Amino acid sequence: MTEKKNICITINSLSRGGAEKQCLLLAKALKPYHNVTVAILKPEPSYEPYRQFIQKEEINHIVLSPNVLAKTVDFIKFLKNEKIDIIFSFLPTDTMFSGLCGKLAGVPHSFGGIRNSYMPKLKFMALRAVNNYLLDYTIANNFAAYRSSQDFGFKKNVFVISNGIDIKPFQERGVLSNEPVNIISMGRLVEQKKYDVALKCIHELKAKLGDEYKLHYKIVGQGPEEDNIVADIQRYGLVNEVELVTNPSNIYQLLEESDIYLCTSSFEGVSNSVMEAMNCALPIVATDAGDNSRLVIHRKNGFITEIGDTNTLAEHLANLVKLPNKRIEMGMESYNHLVENFSYEAFQNQYLKLIKNIEIFKIDEGNICL
Repeated sequence: MTEKKNICITINSLSRGGAEKQCLLLAKALKPYHNVTVAILKPEPSYEPYRQFIQKEEINHIVLSPNVLAKTVDFIKFLKNEKIDIIFSFLPTDTMFSGLCGKLAGVPHSFGGIRNSYMPKLKFMALRAVNNYLLDYTIANNFAAYRSSQDFGFKKNVFVISNGIDIKPFQERGVLSNEPVNIISMGRLVEQKKYDVALKCIHELKAKLGDEYKLHYKIVGQGPEEDNIVADIQRYGLVNEVELVTNPSNIYQLLEESDIYLCTSSFEGVSNSVMEAMNCALPIVATDAGDNSRLVIHRKNGFITEIGDTNTLAEHLANLVKLPNKRIEMGMESYNHLVENFSYEAFQNQYLKLIKNIEIFKIDEGNICL
């Protein structure tokens, strides 16, 4: 039996985001086997469903002071007093902070995180310095980020553990007649998600379908691009076809009411939103960003296109709109692919094996070798 380790998992805040979700999922996964504490670097923002998750799962956590000096002193004291063996960090800011504090506190094993294949050059340079001089390893959640780290001069101590997700019970989908086909996209309303591309694609799809088919497109998220998205909806004449939902009460309900998932991102890690759509047995039409091509097997559970190619995106959507049985077949393939490769259990097992073999594991082309 593996000796219990004292583990600290750091995250910037409990803001609504994929990294925050994975941080809490990792705490849940390790908690039955090790002593786990989540260290939250900033008290705000704080997304209520994540607070509820912490309470429900009884996850031990600390919230550090917003004052930088107090935060640093308190965290180093915590690491020493709790005799922390391992730190896992997820985002650039908490990776840099915990890498430095972990080194000063003498933590035996510090793991940073990299979750995007693209980020500002100065941030990449800072992460490279932390990886090469303060951390023991960096965990990427996707192979695109791994390759970028190697191209940018990270030492050969970077490897990939993909995101995990709690699998929902499978619900068989039926075809609703005389209903609009519902297309959905989810994620922060930021430039990288390319909602301008998505709306141009829906505009072209509407032209391809003519009056024979009705469609409804739902964008779900919050962020700084909201005004631009509203302007594009009006510019493309899609007021009757497009709905913007900025404060959803139940994400999975929205997905279950949909028929097709659309992702038009220019860069990604492993998309939590795409995985959530697969969890609801949706076919996926996505751009070849990040590790989308590992989630979406072209022509099996959806379609992969070049980034920004609105015409091909619209063609694939039109294909699925016209073939309801194909939507159901591809959606089932999405669900099966998720269960086999990206489940919570697979995510949990990879981390548990890593911890068990922490002194002896090797890395080969971004993969852990035990």
